[in-house]
Amino acid sequence: MSEKNNVIKFHKQIHINIAFVIIFIIFIYILFHVFTYLTTENVTIYEVNQGTITSKDSYKALAIRNEQIITASEEGNVYYFAPNKSRVGAKSLVYAIDKDGTIVSNLKNVDKSTVNVSDLDLSEVEYSLQNFVNDYNSNEYLKTYSFKTNLDNDLQQLFDESILSSYETDIQNALANGTYFTYYSPTTGVVVYQTDGYESVTLEDFSSDLFDSGNVTPVNLRNNESVLGGEAVFKLITSDNWNLVMPIDSDLVETLSDNSAIEIEFNEDNAITWCTYTIVERGGVNYLVLSLDDSVERYADQRFISINLKLDEKNGLKIPNSAIVYKTFYTVPKKYFTRGEDSSNYGLLIRNGSNVEFERTTIYFEDDDFYYIDSENVSDGDVCLMVNSGESYTIGSDTDQLQGVYNVNKGYTVFKIIDIIYQNNDYTIVRSGTDYGLSLYDRIVLQGDKVSEDEIL
Repeated sequence: MSEKNNVIKFHKQIHINIAFVIIFIIFIYILFHVFTYLTTENVTIYEVNQGTITSKDSYKALAIRNEQIITASEEGNVYYFAPNKSRVGAKSLVYAIDKDGTIVSNLKNVDKSTVNVSDLDLSEVEYSLQNFVNDYNSNEYLKTYSFKTNLDNDLQQLFDESILSSYETDIQNALANGTYFTYYSPTTGVVVYQTDGYESVTLEDFSSDLFDSGNVTPVNLRNNESVLGGEAVFKLITSDNWNLVMPIDSDLVETLSDNSAIEIEFNEDNAITWCTYTIVERGGVNYLVLSLDDSVERYADQRFISINLKLDEKNGLKIPNSAIVYKTFYTVPKKYFTRGEDSSNYGLLIRNGSNVEFERTTIYFEDDDFYYIDSENVSDGDVCLMVNSGESYTIGSDTDQLQGVYNVNKGYTVFKIIDIIYQNNDYTIVRSGTDYGLSLYDRIVLQGDKVSEDEIL
């Protein structure tokens, strides 16, 4: 008889590796969030801050200046020494006429790299720079551009003087032979090598037909290598005082009635300056006449100049336009609202079969006749009753939209109504402290159209 088998078999136990389980759970968690990140459109949160927007009206203004056209007294090839839009003094060299063209040809073909400027001349430039730095005033920044132009002109003058000195013998011989003539500015002013036919226009005789920019025919005088006697060779602006004129409507006339000066911005370079103004009426049309006393040389070759009138500054909470969305509200006549028992909150008496129940509602906005409520406690088709009356009203009969943004202070989106003060292409100024509105440092969704209400972020 065989021996009994005393070996007892036990079921093999499964040992769970806790560390592996935890790592697996973390991996699934990370995988889920990566998938959510890749498949969900990300939104940006914006913090609301106090801000300012300046309201601007854009115009194309007619420039009226004291201008004098200078004509040639001789025929021949012309060489200009004074740069365009440069300021010159009386008896400053502006141009020369060469009858046989020899000297002008030499001057135009000079190798500029060989021109030397003396240390004395450079020291004068350094002195001008130092004076500008010492007298700089940030409130008069527009003068920086004028200084730059004047500095460029001074350097060009030094360059021209150096060239002339290298051909001094040839020039003296040509002057003696009557084949070369030099001409100087008759008075102080700004040199412009362009005419357009508007040079004689004044504040006393401008008319509505002048404001058609298509009537302007600019002529660049520097394109002429030679001139005839009596032809225009340059234009001289003889005064720093000039005007910008533009037709305006009656609303702007009323807006400007309480002021005597206005801030303007030049669109070309965003330079800003203050100027006085008057309003004149001519032929049934109102014209705004701006008076300026600086920077005439900067825009000297432009007859029509694009500017912005900086009329008013709007202050409030500044938000990007991309955050603004619309929400539809029920509009319910005010007479249907009442207060519940032991409550100061407004609500509606809603008929539910044979029963009437009081439903508290949040009023987001009101006009003369209606309160604006959402669908928090009421729905389309609910019938509300007027207190002590048999009249009824069906919710959803009238609706309207209000503008707002999504607030995410609590981690999910909540619609907040905004009261717009002013808006431009990029930003909106809204009023602070409004019921159910925004407050300083609120956090809102930048891309308002990418989310919906009560969405957890």
